[in-house]
Amino acid sequence: MTQSRSRYEWFAIGDVNGFFGLMFDNVTVLSFLAGILVFAFGFPADIVYTKMFPGTAFGVLFGDLVYTWMAFRLARKTGNPRVTAMPLGLDTPSTIGIALVVLGPAFVSLKAQGMAPHDAAMMTWYIGMATMVMIGVIKLVLSFCGGWVQKMVPQAGLLGSLAGIGLALIGFVPLLDVFGMPLVGMVALGLILYNLVARIKLPKNVPGVLAAIAIGTALYYLLGPHGWVGGVYKPLPSPDL
Repeated sequence: MTQSRSRYEWFAIGDVNGFFGLMFDNVTVLSFLAGILVFAFGFPADIVYTKMFPGTAFGVLFGDLVYTWMAFRLARKTGNPRVTAMPLGLDTPSTIGIALVVLGPAFVSLKAQGMAPHDAAMMTWYIGMATMVMIGVIKLVLSFCGGWVQKMVPQAGLLGSLAGIGLALIGFVPLLDVFGMPLVGMVALGLILYNLVARIKLPKNVPGVLAAIAIGTALYYLLGPHGWVGGVYKPLPSPDL
């Protein structure tokens, strides 16, 4: 059977949905990280936002670019123009686990030894980076056992834990905000279900995630001043003149 030799495209309309889906997933995980460190351990917020976040974002960008290159390479090799790059993002269990087990306790321990909060936060950041390097080395070594693990463990066992974590953390927690502002949240959620789950195209083939963001934002700022959003409305800050 002859494989298609059509030209491989850099961009498709579905990439817009993929981008926003991956972006908001990563932003949600970063909000968990910041919330745990800042509010549970009293970690200086400026270190989280100016040190940890930029490095994390750059790492995700670099990984996605590598996966994109791999997709192009595989498409050329197989002659299949429908190859897509696997999205790379933050691992929710690892991010929360490192915040609770590594970063937070290290920060508290360093402060107990007499270090100033800012200095303790910087040292904790160094500890976090060293931890990530060690995790990467361990994953690299164990990656050679991946094929054996796939053969020994049923697929349901491999994916069940990921699905459970996704439903609990990435699905249920944001759903609280959706129902907290039902006039905005339910409209946006309905558009997502209509387009991505039911696979019904919107007019002009507009991406469903982009439409949900735009319409949800518009409803929030249109209905919010009248007290119709069903939750706490926070107007845009006045620009400094």
